[in-house]
Amino acid sequence: MMQQIVVYFILACAIGYAAWWVYQRLQNTNDPCEGCDGCQLKELKEHAKQCKKQKKSGCCAKK
Repeated sequence: MMQQIVVYFILACAIGYAAWWVYQRLQNTNDPCEGCDGCQLKELKEHAKQCKKQKKSGCCAKK
């Protein structure tokens, strides 16, 4: 009886994790950089976001 409870618990955890993983992937479908370790394009996107937030004249100068 105890083995069945442990198996059901592990199975429920695995199903819960799979559901969470799918949910996370569906939430970020519009972001092409999701899951990317980093590249020049992602850095430029982050820089543009910071420029919009700060709106300083010298912020968006090219490097």
